[in-house]
Amino acid sequence: MQALGFFTSYGSLSQGTTSRGFTLVELLVCLGVLGVMASFAIPSWQRLQERSRVEATRDQLMTDLQTARVRALQRGETLQLARLRDCTWGTSANNDWSCGWQLVVKVDQTVLHTSQVQTPLQVTFAKSDPLDISQRGDLGTVGDRWVIKSRQSVLSIANVLCLSSASRLRWQSGEACSN
Repeated sequence: MQALGFFTSYGSLSQGTTSRGFTLVELLVCLGVLGVMASFAIPSWQRLQERSRVEATRDQLMTDLQTARVRALQRGETLQLARLRDCTWGTSANNDWSCGWQLVVKVDQTVLHTSQVQTPLQVTFAKSDPLDISQRGDLGTVGDRWVIKSRQSVLSIANVLCLSSASRLRWQSGEACSN
């Protein structure tokens, strides 16, 4: 069988020497094996990426809530965390925070900080009203929670951010807060 010429010497080949290289069949077999391996790796890679997006959004929300507590204490006034509304993947539901959120002063609605969700995830809050952060740094009420999950139903990746007594934040996998 004729070799493709990879790794062959440029000099003339005498009749006693053989060509060193890959045949077309060997190359096609290697490409086929590589294709099969890639087909097994792609779903795992997609799941890893989606989990990373959910966790990054969860971490951003936790950071923003902790920052809101500190800012309310520093300013000595009540703040609100409210949802953003203008993105392509958001819905009109009052508990849909999929576009992101912003921290505002409750009295005059001055915007202090805005966080936009950059990927199409589903973020929902347990209530339809914005979250109040008291001047003492108290966050909402016990039982308030955000569910952050993938929009790809096949992957079913979700994290929940729970607000427990004494305004403590914690997260766990899934869509429900367990005690």
